[in-house]
Amino acid sequence: MPRLHLNIYNDSIAIDEDGAEYKDLAAAKRAAIDGARALMAEHVLHGRPITLSHRIEIADETGKPLATLPFREMITIID
Repeated sequence: MPRLHLNIYNDSIAIDEDGAEYKDLAAAKRAAIDGARALMAEHVLHGRPITLSHRIEIADETGKPLATLPFREMITIID
């Protein structure tokens, strides 16, 4: 199983130094989406704004980006 890193780019940059083993890139994407949604929910619970341009980048062990998931693609807002 590949070791992938979920790096968060929001108000600060949080580089996932250790990474984790995922079955495949799709599994890492699901984990990234769950994590991003949890972060956004925490912001909503505390009345803080959500910046939809923030993102999670999935990188391989060499640091090569494999996917970028903007927060805006992880939620649905109906006005």
